[in-house]
Amino acid sequence: MRALFPALLAVAALMACTPPENATAADLIGLSSQPSLGKDLDAFPRITAPTGPKIDRINQALNRADARLKKAVKGCGKLDGEMYAWERGITAPMTGEPFLSLFAADYYSCGGAHPNTWQLALTYDLGTGRPISWASYLPADLVTPEVLLTGDDATQVGAVQAPALRDWYRAAVRAAPDKDPDWAEGCDSVLDQDFDLILWIDAKAGGVAMQIAELPHVVTACNETAVMTTEELRRRGAKPALTDAIDAAHKAKAWQ
Repeated sequence: MRALFPALLAVAALMACTPPENATAADLIGLSSQPSLGKDLDAFPRITAPTGPKIDRINQALNRADARLKKAVKGCGKLDGEMYAWERGITAPMTGEPFLSLFAADYYSCGGAHPNTWQLALTYDLGTGRPISWASYLPADLVTPEVLLTGDDATQVGAVQAPALRDWYRAAVRAAPDKDPDWAEGCDSVLDQDFDLILWIDAKAGGVAMQIAELPHVVTACNETAVMTTEELRRRGAKPALTDAIDAAHKAKAWQ
């Protein structure tokens, strides 16, 4: 089966410098790539710098994430003698302290009329050693209510149902300059519905990125990424601890 993500290579080792005691947001996180979990199956990288119990907690979570994928792929298995396929490509759109974002794009076919896609966005707060609490950095109207979703590999990930954020996402996607009439005709009705949004930090784009968490296969082409830039985040009341870190990471080109 042709790989869906030829451009998404396993995350390579980044510079592994030990940060000073009072690390600034521009300090880069050291990552080491891991052996692939199978053909076209990227493993999550592990943090090599900084170090400490909180970093160990994140690496252990990434160990479990890889184990869940291996179990899911094994469960996909064979049907009627045919081996079904699962592919995962991983990028690291934020590698600037104190945040690490990892984005996994899955494509798999385990029987049924159509293959499936799933996007998993993980953002860790190195200050806590846990997934980021968006409510600690974004105003309540952009993150409330939050929900917990279970992905197709059994990973649980937080998502947002905030009406204000949905409205912003709809407007941003519709205003994108490269939209053609065919896309608008097929996807406007999708955007009019209620949906959950997954969030992650994108240092290259300079903001908080978001996508619809789940869509039926027939309308997956309607799922666009929109980025709320630090300028907009500040205007809406985001905490400087988030926006300053994103700006510093963007300047340092802290992404892979």
